[in-house]
Amino acid sequence: MKLLATDYDGTLKYASHIMPEDLEAIQDWKQAGNMFVIVTGRSMESIEQQVKENDLPVDYYVTNNGGMVFDKEGNELLAHYLDLVTAIDIIYAAQNEEGVASVVINDGRNRHKMTVDPSVSDRRYPHMQDDMTMEDLENCPKIAQIVLSMAEQNMAVTLADNINMFFGENVVAYANNFVVDVVPKGISKATGLEFVVEYADIDEADVYTIGDSYNDIPLMTYGYNGACMTTALEEVQQNATVLYDSVGTMIYSILD
Repeated sequence: MKLLATDYDGTLKYASHIMPEDLEAIQDWKQAGNMFVIVTGRSMESIEQQVKENDLPVDYYVTNNGGMVFDKEGNELLAHYLDLVTAIDIIYAAQNEEGVASVVINDGRNRHKMTVDPSVSDRRYPHMQDDMTMEDLENCPKIAQIVLSMAEQNMAVTLADNINMFFGENVVAYANNFVVDVVPKGISKATGLEFVVEYADIDEADVYTIGDSYNDIPLMTYGYNGACMTTALEEVQQNATVLYDSVGTMIYSILD
């Protein structure tokens, strides 16, 4: 049995949809007796909705950039949470950063939004309604991930670097296209996938991964079969062993 672990946004989902040929390839992958895993920065609430809409045959979900793992029924298998004081400090600091449109916190399954600067275009969560204030945040029992939606991709890279510089003892920040994902120190898409590989008893040589952004680099460098989308930045592509223009193309190259 082989395992395919794919990022979602920018890898499996382009812009607003998944290509029909990719959906067909995933079905063929499953019919051949293989395992299909989504590894994403999204919350479980968000990715589960996408999976239902597209009828994806997911065996495991690795969410929050590796901080949470769920089985196909949505049962929680692994959970990591941020230190609350550090999380709140990061959000306060982000409110004074240029180009931050909004903050979205993830409690491990669900997400909540607070607009930071309404004059900045929210590239990641334009349709998500605010349902959180700073007072709500300070009373939040647990935070699994912080997502900062930025005006530009280069701003996301800079802010991620700054968070890692000043808060790196407790967290790790990943630039992910137009957002910055902040998770507990030591957590990555690779650590979440590693849990699944051990839990499902899959040989590491039979694990195939693909992504497209900075937060996917740990995923692409996991094991021996890491791939990257041809649409990714060159510095991201350099971390992969092979390039593909779609998940479907990757699947059929493995099955052939």
